[in-house]
Amino acid sequence: MRVDERRFPRSFESLDGIFGLIAEFLRAEGLDAAHAFDLDLMAEELFTNMVKYGNGAEPIAIGIARDGDAVVLVLRDFGAPPWDVTRPRALPNAPIEQRRAGGLGLHLVQRLADRLEYHHDGHSGTVTVRKRVAT
Repeated sequence: MRVDERRFPRSFESLDGIFGLIAEFLRAEGLDAAHAFDLDLMAEELFTNMVKYGNGAEPIAIGIARDGDAVVLVLRDFGAPPWDVTRPRALPNAPIEQRRAGGLGLHLVQRLADRLEYHHDGHSGTVTVRKRVAT
């Protein structure tokens, strides 16, 4: 599977470009535009967390590819400290007084993704999200 990347400035203003990348990919692959909702939500949450917590100076790379019946999103945060997005962060079923702020966005990503992987190579963090799509 070949993943072509585009780099986006570390800014919330980059989100429109990211959504455009996803929409363009879906059109090129002949996939229903309805898949954009889940893909956009996952990309937005992961990208936003990288911008807020990654502490890197370089743009964030986002790649998207088709792998059989799935779409694969790959986000790379250069110069970021380790921060494993696959670990549970939220307690969505706990009583309100036991919950802490944050983590619900990643919880949604974890629930929407068919597979979520994280890797840190000592310099950069890479998140790979796999989402099955009906063709």
